[in-house]
Amino acid sequence: MTDTVIRPVQPGMLNTLVQLEQQTYTETFGHVYQAEDLDTFLREKKSPAALQRELAQAGTLYYLLYYGETPAGFLKLNLHKQPDDEARTLLPTPVMELEKIYVLQSLQGHKLGKALMQQAYAVAQEHHIKTLWLGVWEHNSRAFNFYRREGFEQFSEHSFWVGMQRDTDWLMKKVMC
Repeated sequence: MTDTVIRPVQPGMLNTLVQLEQQTYTETFGHVYQAEDLDTFLREKKSPAALQRELAQAGTLYYLLYYGETPAGFLKLNLHKQPDDEARTLLPTPVMELEKIYVLQSLQGHKLGKALMQQAYAVAQEHHIKTLWLGVWEHNSRAFNFYRREGFEQFSEHSFWVGMQRDTDWLMKKVMC
């Protein structure tokens, strides 16, 4: 069995994070968007400069998952961030957003997403989080079903833009005991 290790992202890991962000997003959603929209999104949201800014934000926590020696996925959490849905939902605090959880397509099926989810739960427990929430693209049934199995329930939705294309994310929450 291959060992799985999850490490907090340090400044020297930025290039690995950029590569994983761009590759996993393209693998997951590349077929959905026009090439120009996808290229613009990757350049604006998943470039070294953009991710460096995200890493510097207070309350932002990034983790890299290694499957053996291979960088295989990542997790991004935002402490104390409330949803930005159209209904302006305020969730019971303290609250944490699970903004990103991705695993390379070639390594899916090894329970690596579950390992990243367990990391999110550990961070939530460490910070005494009452409500964990996330957004999932309305057409990503595989991810939606994964979150449902984890005990998340849908509570709202918000818009998400990739270039000129507007998508809908379903917002899901889980009350942590």
